[in-house]
Amino acid sequence: MKILILTRNISESGGNNSKQGNGKDSAYGRGNINDALGIKKAIGNLHELKILPLSDDAYYQIRAERPDVVFNLCDTGFRDDYDLEPHVAAMFDILNVPYTGNNYFTLALCQNKARAKDILTFNNILTPKFQVFTSSERKLDQELKFPMIVKPIKEDGSVGIRERSVVSNEEQLKEEVDHIVNLHKQEALVEEFIDGREFTVSLIGNRRPIVLPVVEIDFSGMPEHLPKIVSYRAKWIKQSLAYKHSSIICPANIDEKMAKTIEETTRKCYKIFSCRGYARIDFRYDEKEKKLYVLEINPNPDISEEFETAKAAFAAGMTYADLILKIIGFALEK
Repeated sequence: MKILILTRNISESGGNNSKQGNGKDSAYGRGNINDALGIKKAIGNLHELKILPLSDDAYYQIRAERPDVVFNLCDTGFRDDYDLEPHVAAMFDILNVPYTGNNYFTLALCQNKARAKDILTFNNILTPKFQVFTSSERKLDQELKFPMIVKPIKEDGSVGIRERSVVSNEEQLKEEVDHIVNLHKQEALVEEFIDGREFTVSLIGNRRPIVLPVVEIDFSGMPEHLPKIVSYRAKWIKQSLAYKHSSIICPANIDEKMAKTIEETTRKCYKIFSCRGYARIDFRYDEKEKKLYVLEINPNPDISEEFETAKAAFAAGMTYADLILKIIGFALEK
């Protein structure tokens, strides 16, 4: 079988931890193709493999290669434009070639976090109350209560989320909305901050997905002056305090009732958003109110060995090669 691993074009993003012209961190801290190399190593000599960086010529390159399946690692879209991430999957559909992960519809549907939250609410799935800001001058909905968290409406990999993103008054709120609107050139999503435990759950499969063990992000050692969130620094900057004190626990230490609630909600989300191949659902649990909130649907999560999806697969008894080959199998099944 001929497998083409299509990955982000690092020549456009400028390398490790680089900055774009607008000051945004490019490639979400992943200005390399280490994930592609990891997948190639995991598969070994079982199949014919080739790594191809995404470029404007990708359509013609893929058509010339005639692969049996494409492993889609293009999380930053064409020309490093996150808005064009779903278009990569659309290209595969036009080429009529099987590919891993989700299609254009699901990627585009989940890309706008506010729209995704509207869909969750319509389907009676609890998500934090929110408001979208195009400007810091917009009047705050009085139904929303502080503390709140401010984030870009369309980003991935914790881009745009920093320690100051959790705000406790209107002055801080205006500052963070300005930061998102001016630096990231998009609307700001402001939602009530759920102060509690954070869980993330990965699924693999198509119509009958496998729910992998629940992962908890452990903030127990986080210094008091830092909020208990997965900020950009917590996710990518290994020398930071936030990174060092937001470790992964898998499987999470939860009771059977909680595990069942999380699994049922996860399956429901996967179905509602028509997910296929693999995805990850992020949660917060308010221990005082005993309520589970869905934060986000991630239809193109990082599946590198050090991140949550792979860690959950390991806890389920899989090797990394098992996970990768299963994902490829689900792509061919579609």
